[in-house]
Amino acid sequence: MRIAVVPGDGIGQEVVPATLPALTMLSEAFGLGIDYDVFDWGADQWLATGVGLPSGALGHLARDYGAVFLGALGDPRIPDMAHGRDILLGLRKGLDLYVNHRPLVLRHGVVDLYRENTQGLYAGVGGSLTRFGEVTVAIDECVYTRDVVERFVRFCLGRLREQGRRKVTLVHKSNAVPNTGSLWQDVFRREMAAFPELTGSEEYVDSFCYNLVRDPTPYEGILASNLFGDIISDIGAALMGGLGLASSASVCPESGFALFEPVHGSAPDLVGKGTANPYAAAMSLALMFDHFGHGAAAGLLRDCLTEAADSEAATPDLGGKGSTRDFMDQVTALLERELVRRRIRPSTTGEL
Repeated sequence: MRIAVVPGDGIGQEVVPATLPALTMLSEAFGLGIDYDVFDWGADQWLATGVGLPSGALGHLARDYGAVFLGALGDPRIPDMAHGRDILLGLRKGLDLYVNHRPLVLRHGVVDLYRENTQGLYAGVGGSLTRFGEVTVAIDECVYTRDVVERFVRFCLGRLREQGRRKVTLVHKSNAVPNTGSLWQDVFRREMAAFPELTGSEEYVDSFCYNLVRDPTPYEGILASNLFGDIISDIGAALMGGLGLASSASVCPESGFALFEPVHGSAPDLVGKGTANPYAAAMSLALMFDHFGHGAAAGLLRDCLTEAADSEAATPDLGGKGSTRDFMDQVTALLERELVRRRIRPSTTGEL
């Protein structure tokens, strides 16, 4: 399998290259045969050519690759984030990556946040009117179709059941946004009938965010629309200890194609300092291993990342004294130690 690596902008160009040796080490050790090609999609290309996602890129990815590993998008030279919308939203919509999984790894356990990834306020429906160069009317429409909500809810409930979850919470705002909110409620209630193992609950997004910050322990699975899921994931990252710890996967269950990326963004204030935290990027690779059925490789990478995060080699945001490179050097050293200890050798037949 080949994956497309897109470092993107800002610290993406630092954390992504730092994690690739771990990817190669695990691929070789477990005989996974994963290789990659690097693409320069990002702000520099946009500024030089006006192109974000090149013509034919979606077909090329779907035909020749199994996944995209993306670092970050965002650059102060492009304040309206036009290239980011073109590339990231283009990938999500063009490859139908409608399920966004953002696990919140908290002290009491993992809370699985699932965000619908292609419609809602991110559908791109709307416009603006200007007068004498000033915007006088601005409209962004929240659009949801029943088929998209149904397939999203159905997949997520099935995944939660597979993971042994017992509780799932739908986050909405039907009291103030009644049309799309009621659609989500209706679909959720109907689909829950096919999953008697799960206990469902519903919360308004403002109340939910308040409760999540106060005490996240009651939650196991969370379903949310595009905008609400985006906001909740950053709150969850804060509860985890920072954006440098938050990973994500965007998946099309029907095709199996997926995009993996850290949640932290391009962080222009950290560029060039060598202290950007690669934990979230590497954890996104662990999600990739899981997605393709390589659970042993994913578990080993998570264990080594957790141990490295508690060492002096960790980056300053984690209380350590290390650089981006120091952190991942520690991770690869721990991986090598564990591979030797567990007597894992390269294999041509898959995982051991």
